[in-house]
Amino acid sequence: MIPRLLLAIFLMFWHSAILAVSPLVVDDADTVEPGRLQLNAGWQVTRTGSESLFSLPINPVLGLNSRAELGATFGYLWRRGTADADGISDMAIASKWHLWHTPDEKFKVTTRIDLKVPIASESNGLGTGNWDTGVVLIATREWGRTYVDWNIGYSANDLSSGDFGDDHWFLGQAVRQRLSDRWTAIGEIFAVLPHSDGSADIHFDGGAQLTVRGNVLVSALIGSAVGQGSPDLTSYLGFTLVY
Repeated sequence: MIPRLLLAIFLMFWHSAILAVSPLVVDDADTVEPGRLQLNAGWQVTRTGSESLFSLPINPVLGLNSRAELGATFGYLWRRGTADADGISDMAIASKWHLWHTPDEKFKVTTRIDLKVPIASESNGLGTGNWDTGVVLIATREWGRTYVDWNIGYSANDLSSGDFGDDHWFLGQAVRQRLSDRWTAIGEIFAVLPHSDGSADIHFDGGAQLTVRGNVLVSALIGSAVGQGSPDLTSYLGFTLVY
């Protein structure tokens, strides 16, 4: 149960989201503007059976140039249930690179490389103690006020073991609909598929974003999942600042 719970949290930490897509797990193909710093932060709750995990993720993302960004996600975790514990989370580092776009820039393709640094307490059940890495191919299509994002990725868990049994595939689709200049509806569905052993988990969530002003965004998201040991409820309330 706990490994599934932590996998769900890690997936929420896994991507370095940009202004239009945070806090969705399914990433979009845009990158932060060169020289700009974007900060995503919030409060997240994940519940699975008798276990609840509360987290405070912080995600700074820096635009390196017109084609690339570099981000990191870290924070603090509180687990409540059969065994209470709290401590710092693992750190996720993500580098996203623009590959191609159409002349009108309404269809874009990007790739992202992820690395998990195991700094969370393995003994307290807040982390696995393993170095993990992953790669994701991202495509975004724009139709007027509607944006659709597709992701396909592979995560190699515990690089030192050489065992592919715990590796996972990631498939996801998100839709972002601009309702007005200030409001955007967001939603996604994504699947975590085991490379060999285990069962698949399918996650879905939806919410809204409010643009307070040009560089300040407030987001709310709620969702659930289907699969053995998958979370019954996930929720997030947070903000994005761009400097």
